Amino acid sequence: MKYTALIFCLWNLALFAQPEGEIEAPLQQQNVNTDEILKTKLGVKFTMGGHRFLGTAFDNSRPAYGFGAGIYNIVDLNKSKNLKLHWEMNLTFKGSKFGKTNDTSFSKISLAYLELPVYFSVELYNNPKKQPMHLLLGGQFGYLFRSSINKSYGKFGEVKTDLPFKKIDLAPAIGIRKEIGNGMSFQLCAKLGMRNIYTSVFKERTDNPSSVSNYDYRDLTPRFKDGTHSVRNMSIELSFMF
Repeated sequence: MKYTALIFCLWNLALFAQPEGEIEAPLQQQNVNTDEILKTKLGVKFTMGGHRFLGTAFDNSRPAYGFGAGIYNIVDLNKSKNLKLHWEMNLTFKGSKFGKTNDTSFSKISLAYLELPVYFSVELYNNPKKQPMHLLLGGQFGYLFRSSINKSYGKFGEVKTDLPFKKIDLAPAIGIRKEIGNGMSFQLCAKLGMRNIYTSVFKERTDNPSSVSNYDYRDLTPRFKDGTHSVRNMSIELSFMF
């Protein structure tokens, strides 16, 4: 009962404190533009991708399908909201297959990267009949934290890990992001690695195998070449964002 009386007294004080003739409007009726308050968007994303190696180190390189997941943040850079800063943090699985169709004598290399893409997002159009579409221009930093090669022949499923690729990869990126309503959008991006991630250690482990089975590459196909050759990552990724 005493709490009810206290609330009643505070309510009356609030009414008497208002200037005569003024009535405080509910929040939704006040002159507040919620679109102006919302300056940033944080969400999650899921990605499907096609990946392959470019370069001279591997013959018969073929696309491999990968996937990923992460978070993203989009920040408005101007009042008209047609220029934004868009960054992400993703866990991405990529790599490449090798060989020819119906040829099971070749291996598959899988790479797991922690990636940080950063884009400038430019609105291409926005009208009442169409959801906004944005052009994405930027680049990506990637850190390789796991790598493996899976044999598709002989002792099926045998895996060698800790492949001697370079850990850091950098890639320019271009893409589009299309909003589809209810806070959701899809994104299509192409990324081409700038760094040669191949090293001479592949050839060394083939010619001078270690007693550690993971470092014995004599039984792998394709045969590894020396360090004068190169490998770069290429990816095309389709993402759904929430």
